[in-house]
Amino acid sequence: MPVAAASVWAIIPARGGSKRLKHKNILPLAGQSMIARAVTTACASKVFSRVIVSTDDPEIAREGERAGAEIPFLRPAELADDTASSVDVLLHAVENLSQSAAPPDAICLIQATSPLLSCAQIREALQLFNSGGFVSLSSMKAVTQYPEWMFRIDDKTGQACPESPCGIVAASAALPRRFIENGAIYLVQRSWLLEERSLYNFSQHGCYVMSETDSIDVDTGEDFARAEFEISRRSQPSG
Repeated sequence: MPVAAASVWAIIPARGGSKRLKHKNILPLAGQSMIARAVTTACASKVFSRVIVSTDDPEIAREGERAGAEIPFLRPAELADDTASSVDVLLHAVENLSQSAAPPDAICLIQATSPLLSCAQIREALQLFNSGGFVSLSSMKAVTQYPEWMFRIDDKTGQACPESPCGIVAASAALPRRFIENGAIYLVQRSWLLEERSLYNFSQHGCYVMSETDSIDVDTGEDFARAEFEISRRSQPSG
């Protein structure tokens, strides 16, 4: 168990509208909706003083509450469309709830659409955040496509031009390792979030690395099927 900051709130954003996969946050995934799975995992990690669901949807709110989350408000409509950022959602929750409760030292955004995220990974990410002295941290996965191997194509002539004439012939072992955020976890000190209105302090930003499979982000029916298959596979007895 990590030595957590004095107080860390988990906030799980889950709006009702989803264009590519309708009602994805409440779809049953291996017997449990994605919002319930995220809440259950966050609560079971036992590192948060509060687990809060921020949603505009009463059905998602009921699902989250049954799973053990606090639902202190329904998110206003202007924070529930495609233009609302994660920072806007976190600021709304923190600014409203801090007026009636002791404010946390840090905020952890957990994404309901990352159903392979585990309790152990949450604890490890928080341990890294604390031990590394980071102001912000995000979960990432390794990138398997290298910019040095990419081409630009002339739309008129079809001529291919490498982005890096030297890199195009380089072995993968000679190229720098790169990572991309998978969206599962973001951690940020509350003071930085409020003052800078940002999830990133790039001079003190940490990376918690997750595998490609654990990084599944459900946005389409294909993503959902892949997550369902992986969860089912892991539940099978070994051997």
